[in-house]
Formats: sequence, structure tokens, C-alpha cells
Amino acid sequence: MIDPRLKSLAAVRDTGTVTAAAALLHVTPSTISQHLRGLARVVGADLVEPVGRNVRLTPAAEVVLAHATALNAEWERTLADLAALRAAGRARLRISAVASAIVALVCPAVARLPEIAVEIGEDAVRDRFRMLAESETDIVVTLDATPPDAVLTTSADTARTAAPTDDGGPWEVRELLTEPLDVIVGPGHRLAGTDRVGLSALAAETWIGAGDLIDQQALFLRLCAQAGFTPHLRHDALDWGAIIALVEYGHGIALLPRTIRIAPESGVRRLELGWPDSHTVPHRRLRAYIRPGSATHPTIAAGLEALTAEGRRLADTGTA
Repeated sequence: MIDPRLKSLAAVRDTGTVTAAAALLHVTPSTISQHLRGLARVVGADLVEPVGRNVRLTPAAEVVLAHATALNAEWERTLADLAALRAAGRARLRISAVASAIVALVCPAVARLPEIAVEIGEDAVRDRFRMLAESETDIVVTLDATPPDAVLTTSADTARTAAPTDDGGPWEVRELLTEPLDVIVGPGHRLAGTDRVGLSALAAETWIGAGDLIDQQALFLRLCAQAGFTPHLRHDALDWGAIIALVEYGHGIALLPRTIRIAPESGVRRLELGWPDSHTVPHRRLRAYIRPGSATHPTIAAGLEALTAEGRRLADTGTA
């Protein structure tokens, strides 16, 4: 329902070149150029101007895209109103989430939604935010990968923030859970008898790259940099069961979110992780991202409420 030429304009803004925008949208550069020329004729103003080998948007283009964001949000509200009118059929909710969030948060949350047909995907090799932009999923649950100064507006439980991708956000965001990160060591490790260790004291250890590369492992590398060292990574795995097995058999140590369970018979020890001379505990934040305006959709609203309720339960019980 929204002019597809607006998507081409947004892609040029995000990438800086017509060629890169075409690659992002899987079309030819000539298609992008045609879209830009056609849109310029409609609005009666130039939309891009050359800057070296790149292009940049004109003030007129920025105005057009600002209104396009509002149009997209209004379309989401239209879909929400239509969904509320449908009396027959079972509602469908699609959630794309990092694996650890699926285990600890998403599965328990959707158990609260027996009347909704929920589809859950890890989508580890896909761009979850692109899926969200293309309406291939309804809610993205992932780590907060946005710097604090990128937040535009905030409230008690919702923020509108630039997403950590190049899709031309912003998104509406719901804070779900802040949980500590522990370090896990094998039964024969020199620290197996301790309960707490500073991250900088582990600089010489062999590490296992644990979890999703674009968020969990990226967070791990940032934490190590803040602690003053670059970790020696010898192994890596996405599956938390595989990560725990690698630690159990002495192949290295790893960071583990507090909500991930360890089988007692493995002998793997979980140590509380802290900073030297500080009570600060390294942590991660899980957030739910949705398209602007879609929170009024009854099915998406129910999903968000279930996710936030499960996040509160984990926080209140001390599980996280």
C-alpha cells in the first residue's frame, strides 16, 4: 500500500550509493535510479545530490522519508484495526529471537498464549531486522546492540530507537530482561573451587566464542576490551549445550547468561563475574523490537505483554 519507491530512497540513504542500495534490495541499479527519478517528479524536487562517489539526500528527501515513516506506522495501525474486526480464524504471531532468549524467555512466554498460533525462529543466518521491515516476522527478540545515545525517546517500558541495522528504522522497543553474565569453567579448572572472579583476571585463559556472532559474541568482545584485554578464542559454537560440553571437557571457558541452565552432572561450575574494584556485574539486555505502530495490533500486543510478563517473572524470582 506504500509507494515502493520510498523503500529505494531509504536504501540510498542507508548505503550512500545507488549500487549498494540496489544490492541491499536485490534489484538493479537502474531500477533504483528509475525509482528516484519517478519519485522526484511526483514530489517536484531533487531527492539526491552527488558527493564524490557517493550520493546524499537533499532536505526534500529527508522530509519525504519522515512522512514515509509516519505512513508505515499508520499502515500498521490499519492492519491492527482489521485484525480486531476478524472474528473467525486463529491469530498468528511470528517471533524471531536469539537462541538463549527462545529457551529462557520466548517459550515460557508463548505458553501464556494458547489462543494464538505462534511461529518461533532463531534465524541465526538471516537479518532479523530486515525480516521485520519486510513483515516476515512480527517481533524480534535480541540483545540490545544500540548505543545509549541512539535512543530518541523513552518511557517506562518502551523506547523508540535506531535499530542496529541498516534498514532505515527506527523501531519501537520493549525492554524485556536485564540479566547477569557468568563465566563457566570445567570441573578440573583452577578456579572450579571459587564463586566469583574478575573478568580482567581471565585475560590469559582460552575462551570459547559462545552464542550468536552479531550480538552475544560481539558483546563478549566489547566486555573484554573494557576489561583491558583481547581474548584468546580457540573454539566457538552457537548451541549452548555444545558450549557447555566444550567447557566440561576442558577446551576453554565461556560466558553464559544467567538464565541458561547447566546439568549438575556435567561438573561445570558457574562463577559470578565482576569487575575489579567495582560492584558492577557484566550483563546483557534482552529487548523486543517491533514495527512502529504495530503495538496496537491485538496479537502483537498480546505477544509483547506475555514477553514482558515473563521477563518480570524471571527478574522477580532471581533466575536472571
